[in-house]
Amino acid sequence: MEREVKLKKHLGLLDVFSVASGAMISSGLFILPAIAFRQTGPAMVASYLLASIVILPSVFSKAELATAMPRAGGTYFYVERSMGGLWGLFCGLSNWFSLALKSAFAIVGMALFLKVFCNSVLNVQLSAVALKSIAILCCVIFGTLNIISVKSTARFQNLLVLFLIGILTLFVVTGISHVQPERFTNFAPSGKLKILTTAGAVFISFGGLTKVASIAEEVRHPGRLLPRGMLLAWAVVSFFYVTVVFITAGVLDPEILNQSDAPISAAARTFLGMPGAVLLSLAAMAAFITTANGGILAASRCPMAMSRDHLLPGWLAQINKQFKTPIH
Repeated sequence: MEREVKLKKHLGLLDVFSVASGAMISSGLFILPAIAFRQTGPAMVASYLLASIVILPSVFSKAELATAMPRAGGTYFYVERSMGGLWGLFCGLSNWFSLALKSAFAIVGMALFLKVFCNSVLNVQLSAVALKSIAILCCVIFGTLNIISVKSTARFQNLLVLFLIGILTLFVVTGISHVQPERFTNFAPSGKLKILTTAGAVFISFGGLTKVASIAEEVRHPGRLLPRGMLLAWAVVSFFYVTVVFITAGVLDPEILNQSDAPISAAARTFLGMPGAVLLSLAAMAAFITTANGGILAASRCPMAMSRDHLLPGWLAQINKQFKTPIH
């Protein structure tokens, strides 16, 4: 009996862009700059720029493979076809774990920002049980949304990403005039080598870009839309990463930036007041939601692809008869 059922091609250019962008913009922008600043000072701007350039070979190769073999599973499919089932299984499980853990980390980050938001704005203290309950609810909602409709998931992702880009644009346009050039006088206090090591640390921020290949089977005209969507996402997100961390380093006192758990929100507060801090906190939560939602969307395709090749139990390849989406 034929086990394989093709997935419907629902996704367009905006959907590819949103999934790729949402997978990149999360803790790397809203939490990691404080850690990077502690490592290398204002030179973290150069580290982010270098990391964005280093990811390009991976983007080009993954775009080439995804357009030549637009199948669910992404990296697993390419490795299995070129190196065999053993290495394909290892790669597929690793890819699934990385996406699952990335989604879990995004939900934890969302809970952190929700806790900070409630404490600073609403003066409400959320308990650990409440935060875990919210995280579990988010998993259930995103999982259900992915089962019901890939198109609805993509629309939800599009709205969140556009909302996020709008807020970041406001941050950049408003904040650029408040940058104090003297804060960059001692540009690399820890030495130039630290720029390279910090670039390696922040490189993970761009890693989500290539995960969009896992949903290549559901993209209309993948030969055109996948490369365009990936490169557009790289350009837009790289611009915001570099400019946002530049503004953050240029407006915040080093002591505040060193100790902040939410450096971008703290920077927004200096020139937009409390409304700015609230707005950037909401943007951070939207960013973590896009990462979690996109991660669940991509992760579900890895077990399905391995099951199609008889490397995992057959029931993992089952498709919902009504919605035509993976259900395991």
